[in-house]
Amino acid sequence: SELCLPYASMLSRWFGGEITLLHVLPANPIAEVERTGRVSYPDAQHDRGEVLARSYLEGIIDVIAPQGIQARWGISTGRESEMILSRLKSGAMGIITMAISSKSGIRKLFAPDVLDQIYKKASVPILVINGSNIRSKTQVPKQPNNLLIPMYNKFATTNINRIIALSIASKAKMLFIHKNNKSKFVTSGMTELLNATHSDYEIITVNKNIVSKTLNLQKEHNDSWIISTTSIRTGFNRLLFRGFSNQILESSSCPLLLLPNSN
Repeated sequence: SELCLPYASMLSRWFGGEITLLHVLPANPIAEVERTGRVSYPDAQHDRGEVLARSYLEGIIDVIAPQGIQARWGISTGRESEMILSRLKSGAMGIITMAISSKSGIRKLFAPDVLDQIYKKASVPILVINGSNIRSKTQVPKQPNNLLIPMYNKFATTNINRIIALSIASKAKMLFIHKNNKSKFVTSGMTELLNATHSDYEIITVNKNIVSKTLNLQKEHNDSWIISTTSIRTGFNRLLFRGFSNQILESSSCPLLLLPNSN
C-alpha cells in the first residue's frame, strides 16, 4: 500500500487536498488466521492490533508531513471494501488510491480483490498501482509528462473535465488514442472544451490494437499515467474476455486512473 503514497502526495499538492490513510482490521481475527495463515490481532478497543495500526499510521504521517502534505488516519473494522465505501460516503473524498497485486484469472474468480469489489460502487476516480509490476527499490515515482487516454467509448462531460483538471494540475500533455473507425468518440463538444481551456493535447489514430499502442507509448514515456473509462471485468467475464483496464493492470508499470461511469 505504501506504493500509493508518492502518487497520493502528488495529487494532494496539485489540488491542495488532504490524504486520509485507512487501515482496516478484520472483524473476525481468529477466522482470518485460520483461513489465510496470516498473523492477525483482535480489534477490541486499546488492544494490540489497534495500537500497532495507530503507531504505523502515525509513523507514515511523520514521514510525509515535512513535505507539506496534510494527512490524517483512520482505523475501521470489517471488510476492506465495505469500509472504503463507507468512508467514501461519509467524507468529502475526491479520489481513491490503492495498490494491488496480480492474481491469476482463476484466483480472481474465486477470490475477488478489493478493487473488484469497490469499482462498480465508487463514484470517484480510483488511482491503481500494480505492485507486481513495480521494482519498488529502484523505480522512482515520477510526475507524469503524458496522460495516455484510450478511447473505447464517448466520454461524459464530467470525465472530460476530470482529465483536463488533472492535465492542468500536473502540466502533463493529454494523448487521446482511438481507432480510425471510432472517430465518433472524438466529438466536437470534446474538442471545443479542450480548446476552450487551452489544453495541451494530441489525438492519435491507430489502425490496430489500442491496448498495444497504449502500452508501447507507456514504454516510450515511462513517466506516463494511463486513464481509462472502461469497466473492470470480474468472474467468468474476465476469464473469457479480458477488457482494456484488466490488460493494462496486468501489463503496465505505471499508474492507471479508473474513471467512474458518470453522465
